Amino acid sequence: MDPVTVVGLALSVAGVAGLFLSLPFRSQPVANSAWYPKGQVFTGCIQAIQFIVTAKDLPKDSQYLNLRLRMEQQRLFAWSETSGLLDLDSSNEKKIRESNTFMVHRTTILDLLVQIKYLFEEFEKAQRRNGYLQISPDPIVSDGGFNTDPGKDSSSAHVPLSEKRKNFIIKAMKAVTTNTSDSFSEGRRRLAWAAFRKGDFEALLQRFATLNDNMTDILDARLQVEIHRTTEDTNRGVLQLHKNIASLHQLVLALNVKMEAHAFPLMQRSTPTNDASGLRLLAQLAKFKAFNESIDAEQGDPGLSKEMASILQLGRPNADKQSIRIDRSSITLLSPSSLGEQGSVRSGAVYEHHGKKEMVWIEWKEYDYQSKGTPSPPPLIIDRVQKLAALLHHTPKPEAFRVPHCIGYFDNATRRGSNASVSDSEGDDESEPKIGFVFERPSDDDIAPTATPISLLELLTSSPKPRVTERIHVAYAIANCLLYLHSVNWLHKGLRSHNIVFFPTKNNKINYKKPYLSGFDFARPARADEMTEVPGDIPEYNMYRHPSTQGTGFGPRESFRKSFDIYSLGVVLVELAHWTTIDKVLEIQGGRLSATRSIRETLLREGRIQEIGANMGEVYEEATTKCIAGGTALGIWDGADETDDTVAAKLSFHFYEDVVKKLGDVKV
Repeated sequence: MDPVTVVGLALSVAGVAGLFLSLPFRSQPVANSAWYPKGQVFTGCIQAIQFIVTAKDLPKDSQYLNLRLRMEQQRLFAWSETSGLLDLDSSNEKKIRESNTFMVHRTTILDLLVQIKYLFEEFEKAQRRNGYLQISPDPIVSDGGFNTDPGKDSSSAHVPLSEKRKNFIIKAMKAVTTNTSDSFSEGRRRLAWAAFRKGDFEALLQRFATLNDNMTDILDARLQVEIHRTTEDTNRGVLQLHKNIASLHQLVLALNVKMEAHAFPLMQRSTPTNDASGLRLLAQLAKFKAFNESIDAEQGDPGLSKEMASILQLGRPNADKQSIRIDRSSITLLSPSSLGEQGSVRSGAVYEHHGKKEMVWIEWKEYDYQSKGTPSPPPLIIDRVQKLAALLHHTPKPEAFRVPHCIGYFDNATRRGSNASVSDSEGDDESEPKIGFVFERPSDDDIAPTATPISLLELLTSSPKPRVTERIHVAYAIANCLLYLHSVNWLHKGLRSHNIVFFPTKNNKINYKKPYLSGFDFARPARADEMTEVPGDIPEYNMYRHPSTQGTGFGPRESFRKSFDIYSLGVVLVELAHWTTIDKVLEIQGGRLSATRSIRETLLREGRIQEIGANMGEVYEEATTKCIAGGTALGIWDGADETDDTVAAKLSFHFYEDVVKKLGDVKV
């Protein structure tokens, strides 16, 4: 009988009921341990898992299975944190006593925890009995990855480990090294793979995932949602740590293990604990991030196999960069009035290709001639335009991005004489140096067939104030979009009400739950070696930019970073709270440069902050304040290197917990 089956039969609920019921909750330590019986069993789970997680010499082609195991371990930690078990001690005994979960389901919880513990212990015994696992001869003291620094070990595996979880593992593993009377633990040791059987390990993973699902099912719907959110936050941290194409490939393989398991009837679930949708989103983001990285990869990169490219759905990134350039003559611009006051930022157009005409819209990016008589963008601009257009063109894009699909781009200055369209709007200089990004209308069935994008700026200046709930929908959708944009390591750099657009529905209404983020003309990867291209010094736009970013050209200044995008979001949140543009909120006349540089200081004044709370509530006020304040308000110090993994992880965590999650939870 295989080890997984043995564990499945090891214990029943009835078999442990008597044991558990005879061990009541206590306010004092139990048998030299600071934990209660459940806490002791949970500690045993972590110990047993940790022996397998840290086993050395795992074959390279199976490392994704270890990653999947670590992610399931994190899900168990999420359960323990949400239920209160991870903090189980005398200080929170009342919380546990009054918990419906522990009072009603304590027998089942103990049974499931024991099953997890025995699952890993029996797996280890079977693998060692067959010679697949052995005691590593390396001394544990010099290892640094087994029990002396689990955070280091987890980091090398690209899985974030919070201080609370790290300290719990340290405490648990120290208990093992002192318990030499336990014949199974054998005291101080580390395992190593002599041979690896994928089938056995995959069966272990499937059984562990099922037990994790069962653990979560016990909790009420509110706690299930909380676990799901905590898991998603951990997953974003995992994505943050996977940077190159090879490691992203491992991540997608690890996710496929769980998603394929959901194809079995027993794994079909409709409860909030079903993390299949979260895993699908994470896989989409990983593939999207891999495509982003592959755009910069050298052609013929020997590390990128056909199998890897297929799993990551990369297509042909470098070919895409070249192929999405559109012939200017195939574009017929419509009158500027077709897009209201935003004609200078975006234009309606007709794109003629393959014998058909398609309604599209154009986003413009201006540039200067390199020299007189050389009407072409500088190489840096062309390279970045190609990368950006390829990224926005790539499919599938995660729905959470809320960004439109880019068909391609064209250089407006290449139009000449006979290629110029007589239908183009009057006054449009045929040699005007600017790049046009061509976007298709969203495929949403509810959108009017001839709908053109309407910016939030236009709505702020011409539409009646929507309900508070509708304005919160906009705030949450854009914050969530920015969260996921940053998770694939991309900066927007132009977040303002001009660049948040909506498409009217068939009954000419605005669906405030479905904004789209546009205006990517200055977007770039969030890498330390990427040069910051600074937009023109336009006071109207400076009102949304962090004071440290205002200026022109490529001169020395603070490099743009994610917290500056978050600051811009904060300004938009202020506009939504007042339902008017920021210049009117602050009564700025003429967009003076000195006034725009003091906007941050002005918005953080107590009276201004209170106005936001009066309009939208305390939670919305706090989220807005954190965006604008940045720095320690978002968990990092001022001037911190946001390209550093640790700093980036902290920023992402606090932005989600203190802004995105709070906006999503606002109830009116």
